[in-house]
Amino acid sequence: MEKKPAPHTPPKKRFNSYKRSIIRHFSSVISLLVLIPVFALISVFLLVFPHSTISYIEKRELTKFPEFTFDGYFSGAFTSGITKYYDDTVPYRDDFKNIGNSFKANFGIKTNDSVSVKGKLTAAKNKDKKPTQQTESSASDNEKTKPNNESSKNTVEESAQKDYTKENAEYTVENGIIVVNQDGHYRALEMFGGGTGNAYVDALNKFRSQIDDKVKVYSMIAPLASEYYTPANYSYASANQKEYFDDIASRLDKGITSVDIDSVLAKHTEENIYLRTDHHWTPLGAYYAARTFADAAGVNFKDINTFKKETIAGFVGTMYAFTGDINIKNDSEDFTYYVPDNNDKCTTYYYDTSFNYNSSGNFFNEVGDPQSNAYMTFMGGDEQIVKIKTNVKNNRKLLIIKDSYGNAEPAYYTNSFEEIYVVDMRYFDLNLVDFTEQMNITDVLFTMVTFSAFGDNAENLDNLITQAKGNVIKDTADSEENSVSASD
Repeated sequence: MEKKPAPHTPPKKRFNSYKRSIIRHFSSVISLLVLIPVFALISVFLLVFPHSTISYIEKRELTKFPEFTFDGYFSGAFTSGITKYYDDTVPYRDDFKNIGNSFKANFGIKTNDSVSVKGKLTAAKNKDKKPTQQTESSASDNEKTKPNNESSKNTVEESAQKDYTKENAEYTVENGIIVVNQDGHYRALEMFGGGTGNAYVDALNKFRSQIDDKVKVYSMIAPLASEYYTPANYSYASANQKEYFDDIASRLDKGITSVDIDSVLAKHTEENIYLRTDHHWTPLGAYYAARTFADAAGVNFKDINTFKKETIAGFVGTMYAFTGDINIKNDSEDFTYYVPDNNDKCTTYYYDTSFNYNSSGNFFNEVGDPQSNAYMTFMGGDEQIVKIKTNVKNNRKLLIIKDSYGNAEPAYYTNSFEEIYVVDMRYFDLNLVDFTEQMNITDVLFTMVTFSAFGDNAENLDNLITQAKGNVIKDTADSEENSVSASD
């Protein structure tokens, strides 16, 4: 069979094909010439510039370079750790994060709203009536329908404040948090959807049943800022927290005093009682709570005018990390705290979570980058046990069981109690009942925010009551300080 000749390609078409091929090759060369220096610069940047070790925006230490082991190398964990290290510790990490957030804010999709919602919000469950479900250690049937008969009363008369929950506001949403524009400033708010509080009730009732009747026990739950500042157009997303607090009070056993601070703070909503850029309350908000507790405990309490006011300007807290909303970063606030008049007559002792003595000094600490870590001014953080010896002589020893909200309270009690012990509910290796007995505690205050009382933190309270039971607990601070003084 005769082979057909190849089809003839016109010279012009062959030239155009050759021209396109040259252009493609030329473009590839140009791309390589551009990309190789870019990748080289990135490599030099990652290898030469110092890696970030702490993110002040995210409030955490960054990943450390992995330690080499043969097992880790052959399992792939070592190389995976190196990848994670370089990914997490990019030089100038916080600066790049700020640039990225600014870029998104300037070029992202915008709406006419001025409340931003970060993440999906769901309807919260309010308590329209008292729940009938009781835990095993609940109060008797006769006490189910009324609050604990030792609940405290607020004796201070304040005028009603502005009710932000009845006003609409502009908003955006990010990670389940709303960022509200109120009174010319941005405020980030965490929503509370509800919860049973059973773990909290069970733990406090169990603790009450295992300690001496002479020891006074108090429950004081701090509401989230959303209790007072959630705008009306997003009211469906956050439950009425006071209804939940009242429910818990009705289920606590006799001998536990419920301290209502929700009603007290509601009278100060136009004051600076919650941080706008952080998830904590302000030291002023903590002051009103501490005053209410002191009234319930029947101890002396100094007016805030007797305290020395200290201010850290330009504070931007955790809510910027939680939301990435550049409006929060650009709308910093003053962090104002209050030093008691007897501060120089008090000594603060610091222990590890097993009550091994580490050091002594001041309750107030200087912190790195105070513009983002100002809240750590109180005791320097959470993972420790703290004891404060005051100049008060009344044989009252207070034990505070708290989350980070409680860090702002102890300084207000230095004119109220002879000794104050501070324990974080998340970081305590001893038995709480043994500690209370062996330290001769007279008053125990459980003080924490809504999320802790109704969330996972409350489940750890039972561990504190059952763990390490029967051990002898010794306070070695005095003996170690005496030995140091003798050697000097």
